[in-house]
Order: sequence, then structure tokens, then C-alpha cells
Amino acid sequence: MLRPLVLLWCALPLAAQAAPAAPATAGELGAPAAVPDGAPPHLSRIDRQDLQRHVAWLAADERQGRYTGSRGQQETAAYVADCFRKLGLKPLGDKKGFLQVYPLQRTYLDPATQLAFGDQKVTAKFAVFGARDDEKLALSGRFAWCGAGGAGQVPNNLQGKLPVVVLQGATKSQGVANDLQAHRRFAEIAAELRNRGADAGVVCLLDDGSALANALNYHALQPDHPRLHFGSGRGGAAAAPVPLFVLAREPSLRLFAHLGIALDDAGGPRTGIVDEKASGKLAITVRTDAKGSASNVVAVLEGRTKKAEAVLVSAHHDHLGRRIDGDVFNGADDNGSGTAGLLEIAEAFAAGGERPERSIVFLSVSGEELGLWGAAWFGEHPTWPIERLVANLNVDMIGRAGGAGDSIELLATPSHQHARYSTLVRDAVRLGQKFGISFASGDRYYERSDQAVFARRNVPVLFLCVGDHPDYHQVTDHADKLDYGKAEAIARLAFWAAWTAAQQKGRPQELGAQPGW
Repeated sequence: MLRPLVLLWCALPLAAQAAPAAPATAGELGAPAAVPDGAPPHLSRIDRQDLQRHVAWLAADERQGRYTGSRGQQETAAYVADCFRKLGLKPLGDKKGFLQVYPLQRTYLDPATQLAFGDQKVTAKFAVFGARDDEKLALSGRFAWCGAGGAGQVPNNLQGKLPVVVLQGATKSQGVANDLQAHRRFAEIAAELRNRGADAGVVCLLDDGSALANALNYHALQPDHPRLHFGSGRGGAAAAPVPLFVLAREPSLRLFAHLGIALDDAGGPRTGIVDEKASGKLAITVRTDAKGSASNVVAVLEGRTKKAEAVLVSAHHDHLGRRIDGDVFNGADDNGSGTAGLLEIAEAFAAGGERPERSIVFLSVSGEELGLWGAAWFGEHPTWPIERLVANLNVDMIGRAGGAGDSIELLATPSHQHARYSTLVRDAVRLGQKFGISFASGDRYYERSDQAVFARRNVPVLFLCVGDHPDYHQVTDHADKLDYGKAEAIARLAFWAAWTAAQQKGRPQELGAQPGW
């Protein structure tokens, strides 16, 4: 799910959801639930075992966090395309294929970017915070101890030196608020170093699981994590007063050994720099080009009597990449679960029985986490006419639903309190009762996932998600934490709602705000 953009000093708050009950683990999923009375027989094709199988592949460490434009994201697009191909769906991408490729500008670190000291070089497990898009910096000199980078700890006359700042014991990352504080902390350190004459800083980050490490994923460059730009806007993080070369714990400890810094029982520095003659070389080179790209996957199952009109079912498959220490943001729930649901819904439509009256377009997008980029590209370059889309059902994070026992708590937008509430949502809520699903407003997500692109084009939309949870946008969003039985029910509901919209005589109608669902 798209994270609210954090630009310098502003952020949108996230509402936290209580952790759900412990889900069934692998081998304990049980048999698929019985299909409710009156449901299309296709629903039996949506199976918790298959959902788990898809999520296991999507959220594996080998996908490296599916960062937009990365090898892992492109592998994921190929996986989705292969599933669509095996189902016999018709491709709707570029050049009669399933992939729809869109261009990106990249700002990235040249491979020569490194920190050298003694006989060692740090070329991985680091990030560069606050560098300009055209940064080219080469420094050599003695290391200077700056403690935690506070005003009373940074010495004067840092010209020609490599300041060393050590950060530890930071609050564990728990969402945007802590990440915003982390961004401010880095900016404050950079400003203090600049005030003391430094041209750059070396920051040793001793807690890889802190908000400080998490914030770097959004506000810094890493060797395998460029800053991307979509369309005409440049966006991206602003430059700091001086760039900071931030080390994960492992290379930090190697630097400590070179500097003679002793550790205390908590694993932090007990002393400052012992070897006052210790020196190093820092090189930072940032490059920008327009050679990046990412891809959507688009397919269609043609309908019977109204095949010129279509219901669009969508989910994003990208996520956040890897943390500074190399740990992977697996994104099992966000949005491995929704992508798995999309694949199962496609299977149900393609192989579960008769085709619906209207066509069904399946759209698996990338770039959602960075600003709904893939959906925006499809909206600007539709391979199915937007005016012939009667509805969009978007699924994002459906693997961690709350609710005791067999009951399921789900968020939906536009809710009955929203001006764009429609018969599409009303019908889905009524169908949800057959699965024991109760609904609450998800209107805070109305603009935060891909359905917003289609709502702006006057397509009736329905967004289903479980809301935020403690593992949201954390490296702990793992496949074994999902409740596949509840995800099965939600995916089946999404299918049934799409089927209903595809079968109805008329298009879904906007109802406006209502007193109840």
C-alpha cells in the first residue's frame, strides 16, 4: 500500500491496527471453505493453498523486496505474466504481450562510491543521505570523533577531516512518525557538521532495525536502490547541508576496529577514536539518467454478450526493496497477498466455469509504493478504453484480517459515508455477509492506492484491505504471518463482486453518502 509521502518536515499519520490473531502456519491451513449458497461455482478455484503458494514465491528473499524497476520487480512481472499466459488470457500489454513498460529517470550511486580505510573498502551495506543529484565528492583525511552528532559533541575545524558520528539505541521503527523523526535527525547531524566546516560525514548506525535505518529506504541512495522519478516531476529527497555516508552495523564495527574504538557491554562505543592518526578516503558520485523502466502486467478475459465493456480487477506487486543491512522488505501482505488474490481471481474467471457477460481486465501494477506510477501510466496509456471500464476492484493487503474465530474485519472505500459510494460497494458489502465479513470505513485509503487513478476518471471503484498492522512497511512482513483462510474469503468476495458487476444489466450507479452500508 502506498506510504504517505514524507517530504522534509511533513507527513500524514497512519492509524495502527491491532495485531490479528495468530494465523495458521504452513501445513495447518485446512481444506478450502465451502462455497456459500448462491455463489458462482468459480469460487471453488480460489484456494488458500494456492494463495499461500503464490505469496511464498512473491515474498521470498530472492525477490529482494520487489523495488520498482529492480530485477526482483521485473521477475515478479514475468511471474504474473506467465500465470496469465497459462490461464489462456489475452495479453493487453505492449506489442501484443502481457507487459506494459513505462520509463523512469534514475538517480543512483556510481559503483566507485565507497569508504576506504586501512586495507578495507565499504562497497555494500551503506546508504548516502542528502546527496545532490550531481554530487561528486572525493575526500581524504583523518577521522574525527563527533559522538552522536550533537551540538556539544562535534568539534570545530573539521575542514579536511572525516567526521565520525555514532548512533545507537534509536526507537524501533513503528511507522511514519518515527521515520520522520529519523529524517530530521540525519538532517540535524548534517547541519551541525556543516557548521563546523565539514564537507561530508560518516555515520555509524549500530541498530539496523531502528527507525533511522528504515528512513534511509525512503530518503537515501543505496548501491542497489536508486531514487526514481516518474513523468515530468523530479520529486525525490532534498539535499542535506553535507552528504552523510551511513554505515550499517557490520561495516561500522570494522571501522571501529580500524579506529581503535572499544565497545561496551551494550555493543556501543566505550571510547572515542584511540588511533588519532587513523585516516581514510571517502568517494561519493551520484549520477542521473533516463534509462530506467518498470512494468505493469495486463490481460483480459473477453466476455460473452457485452465484451466491449469490462470490469477491471487490480493489485500492485511492487514493494520497498532491501534495508541498509541487506535484510529484505518481503512485503508478504503488502502486497504479495493482493497479488496472489488477483492471480486466484483470474484463475477462477478463466477456468472456473462460464464466462461473464462483460469482459474482465486484470491489471498487476508496479510503482504503487512510489506514487501510484504504474496505474497512472495505464490511465494515461490505457490498453483498454477507460470509458468502457464499468468498475475497478482493487485489492491491497488482504492477508492479515482481524476478527475473532471465523469472523473477518475488512476495510472498504468508498464507504457509505463517502460521496462516491456506489451500488458496487453496496453489493459487495451484502455479499460479504455470506463470508462472515464485517466492514468498516477505509476512506483514509481512498487516494492511497491504485483505485484512485480510476476514480479520478469517474470509474466506480471498490478498494478492499485489512488496514495497517505492526509489520506494515517493515522487514518483518513475512509470508508465515498471513491468515490464508481469511485471505481466501476476501479474494472470493472480490471475485463475486466483480462477477456481479460483470453480469448486471446496467453499470454500477453512484449513490452518494448514505446513513448505512
